[in-house]
Amino acid sequence: MKKIYIVDDHEEISDLLKKVLEKENYNTTAFYDAYSVIEAVKADCPDLVLLDIQMPNMDGVEVLKNIKKLHSNIKVIIMTAYAEKQKSNFFFENGAVDFISKPFKLKDIRNIVSNVLSGKKMNNKEFLKEKGKVIGESAAIKKCINKALKLSNSDAPIMILGESGTGKEVLVDYIHYNSIRKHNGLIKINCAAIPCELLESELFGYDKGAFTGASVGKIGKIEAANEGTLFLDEICELDIKLQTKLLRILEYKTFERLGGNKQIESDFRIVCATNKDILKEVEEGRFREDLFYRINTFNINVPSLRERRDDIPLLVQHFIQLFRRDYVTIVKHVSDEVMDLLMKHNWPGNIRELKNVVQRMISIAREEVILREDLPSYLLTPKIESVCSRQICKYKMLTIEEVERHHIKSTLQNVNGDKKDAIKILGISEKTLYNKIKKYNMKL
Repeated sequence: MKKIYIVDDHEEISDLLKKVLEKENYNTTAFYDAYSVIEAVKADCPDLVLLDIQMPNMDGVEVLKNIKKLHSNIKVIIMTAYAEKQKSNFFFENGAVDFISKPFKLKDIRNIVSNVLSGKKMNNKEFLKEKGKVIGESAAIKKCINKALKLSNSDAPIMILGESGTGKEVLVDYIHYNSIRKHNGLIKINCAAIPCELLESELFGYDKGAFTGASVGKIGKIEAANEGTLFLDEICELDIKLQTKLLRILEYKTFERLGGNKQIESDFRIVCATNKDILKEVEEGRFREDLFYRINTFNINVPSLRERRDDIPLLVQHFIQLFRRDYVTIVKHVSDEVMDLLMKHNWPGNIRELKNVVQRMISIAREEVILREDLPSYLLTPKIESVCSRQICKYKMLTIEEVERHHIKSTLQNVNGDKKDAIKILGISEKTLYNKIKKYNMKL
């Protein structure tokens, strides 16, 4: 059994890493100061030392040098919150075999330990998938949850409505995993994220030879959802031609793969979602009326975060705990001042924006309590009056396009032009953001 020493002056981190690595069948010992581990290395020779670089009394690099002097063959991985590319050579020159930046995910430390001990390179291409939970105690979200629970075991189609980032997909998970179909697949597809010509093959699949390059056949999402749930997000973005095909499938529960003539049956329950005004889409001819009535047997309106502000503390704590499972961090909660600023923010990006903010704060916070300086700059001064509200006061009425332009411009200004942050807050794709910037001729 491989022997590992873990050295970090934060006992909580050392103990957590000890538990994690013991589950991987390593013999681990935790140390909380530099002198203790040096004395231990004098008496014994572990296979690996996980060493924090920032410790009181003795710098981690000095500890590294002492360890290598005592036993040059001991492998040492540096754990640091201050890792920069230009410093990596410094660590290596002093005997480290690798280093990892804090906060890191637990899967990453498992991978790096395994690969270092086996002599392999680290593989960072695996991602953990967190299943959603509906968090909240407000009257607005309880009403939503209760309706979802009542409908979960019905096979009737459900339409989920709500602003971008409100947690519509989380509600879909809740419906599926509380239904009789929970032991079968929950198949998801975002209709806005895939071009129409590709979306058709994704939905229906194709037979060998259906088009150039189709050397083998492939089943589609509809077929994969047999006996399970099919979730079509951004349903309003579905092309009219595909709307027609979908309507026929919903009526007869049979379809053909592209390039095929065999009738395939699929018994699935359909759930759709949109952040658009779907009735307006129907009125303006962009969405089939008969398909609307077919998928809108029941609908659930997911409240915006502005309508459930009382849930913000619960959501913040939930996200902190969520990221604590993935990252090694000492963060436990936020300060009263930070919570006050979070409660005052208007959250145009809803829960998605809040989750992104918590993750960002976790990444830079160095204390158990998240402080004001850990907040993104655009949250430090609550906006008393938005650009849109000033325009409404001046002109009494704005068109939808004017509201959209002002909202996108205001969001970009609040994040100092960082398009990645803007995409997360607005809940749109990168392509859509650039198209809107071009459409409204925004100069950034």
